Amino acid sequence: MNRTLVTIARPGDDPAVQLTYATVTGRADRWFLFDAAGRAPLRALRAESCLVEPECGDTVLVAASGANAISYVLAVLARAQPSSAALVLPGDVALHTDRGALRVEADSVDMKAARSLTMQAPEIAMTGVRGEITFHRMEAAIQQLQGRFGAVSTVAQQITSTVGRLIQRARDSVRRIDNADETHAGRVRMHVEERMHVSARHATILAEGQVKIDADKIDLG
Repeated sequence: MNRTLVTIARPGDDPAVQLTYATVTGRADRWFLFDAAGRAPLRALRAESCLVEPECGDTVLVAASGANAISYVLAVLARAQPSSAALVLPGDVALHTDRGALRVEADSVDMKAARSLTMQAPEIAMTGVRGEITFHRMEAAIQQLQGRFGAVSTVAQQITSTVGRLIQRARDSVRRIDNADETHAGRVRMHVEERMHVSARHATILAEGQVKIDADKIDLG
């Protein structure tokens, strides 16, 4: 079987360039190795225009120009594994596909959209060492949220929240309010296991009905 497609003549004394089909059998560093059938070269480099990374078993188009000249893989014609491929771009950037999955390898990825950017998926996972989010306005709708934090520090001018039921549990709680602290509730119940201490410059207790104080010992004054 003749594996040579066409011969392209070069001007001058340079040998003619031969385009040849070849099957990749191995790789050594940047060199791709081929079988020696017909007039195919034994090894070649991937051309910059060939973005798909050849793998073992792939059928490729090779440009050869003599025994001592460097041969180049121009294109991948047929994949031995059609479900996966690696698109290698200049600058150490690669796109990997495997059975419908896409993985991007790069030092940094910057996405810019003039109007909008939309991401939709049943599951989204983000992992990093440091994160920063800046929005002029943000709206979030979450059915259920579970969070685990080591330390949280917040600074806000105003916070307004509407909660159907609030349950909090803390080992220690310290609050400091410079101005007023006002609570409106239908009922208030406080349970202290050990000691309760209230200190104020002025204290007033008003009740329309009954005030009850019950203790083993009561000190007034």
